[in-house]
Amino acid sequence: ETQNFKKRATKMKAIGIFLAVCVQSSSAFQAPSISSYRLSPRTTVSRHLSTEDEQQVAPPISEATTTTNDESTAASSSSPPLAEPTQEFQRREPPPPSVDQMMLAMGTNPRRLLLGNLSAAGIALAGNFLGVTSKLLTAVPEEVVEKTSLDTYYPRGDFKRCRSRGYTFVIPREWVADTFVELAKAQRRIQPLDYSMSATGSRQQPKVPNTLPDAAYGPAGRLNANGVSESGDTNVSVIVNSGLKGFSLVGTLGTPQNAAEFLLQRSIAPEGSGRVATLLNTFEDKDRNAYQFEYILDRGTRGPPLRNIAVIAGSSQGDAFYTLTVVAPASEWEKEVVSNKLRKIASSFHLTV
Repeated sequence: ETQNFKKRATKMKAIGIFLAVCVQSSSAFQAPSISSYRLSPRTTVSRHLSTEDEQQVAPPISEATTTTNDESTAASSSSPPLAEPTQEFQRREPPPPSVDQMMLAMGTNPRRLLLGNLSAAGIALAGNFLGVTSKLLTAVPEEVVEKTSLDTYYPRGDFKRCRSRGYTFVIPREWVADTFVELAKAQRRIQPLDYSMSATGSRQQPKVPNTLPDAAYGPAGRLNANGVSESGDTNVSVIVNSGLKGFSLVGTLGTPQNAAEFLLQRSIAPEGSGRVATLLNTFEDKDRNAYQFEYILDRGTRGPPLRNIAVIAGSSQGDAFYTLTVVAPASEWEKEVVSNKLRKIASSFHLTV
């Protein structure tokens, strides 16, 4: 029994020593961190121990082993660093809404937008908004615009077209029709119908000029005390002589020089009228089948001298001829802008029959 007791005591003592050694070794041991691991070029993981463990466990290092470790360390240091975490794990923002989604939110669609834009463009063109229609017409040749008659509704640049029965011409866009001429034409139309008043003589009939222009235009101006426009000396008018037979420019009027002198002496500045006409130049325009001449009319004390351009054109049937006259004070013709506008009027006149 004494020997058994001694054996048990010896075993208990050995177990106590073993437990003490285990506790001491566990307290001395340090767990390696994640950063202590590194991938070598051979994709092996080396475990680094603490200094105390290396002193207790590691065998003595030879020169060959040191050289190998140095080469491994240099190779591992030259290896590329580990890639940083990408943005895959970051929170992604939702994509912006598409055009279709935005239009759906506004309660519209591409068809409505297209119809709205087309309607707005049509209204702008029809109303000549900011002169956009006039600017577009300047990009089209004048002959093409004249055939469409668009320039009678919308000015083409600085000019708009006047069109009547048998002839057409352009005037500056700021000019207006002569209301006196329109009123006189209306009075002439109604005068033959008023038989009772002309027979009884109960009312004095307004006097209508014998030679009345078919059309007249001029710049809008203020009226003086007599109700006459202060800019009345600047205008354009067209006189139509109809009811003729066999009329022709060469056969009836002769050369342009002869025609101009005949009209100046017989109609414009006849003897005893107190007016003096000086002919400046004449020529024939075969493209328009017209004579054109320019002259200065001295009115004496009645007003400043006027400079005129007259264009005479005969109808193809020989039953009428048309005379367009552009008039302005001689001082106004010295201004280049005014002169160019007046000459443009004269050059644009031609017959449409």
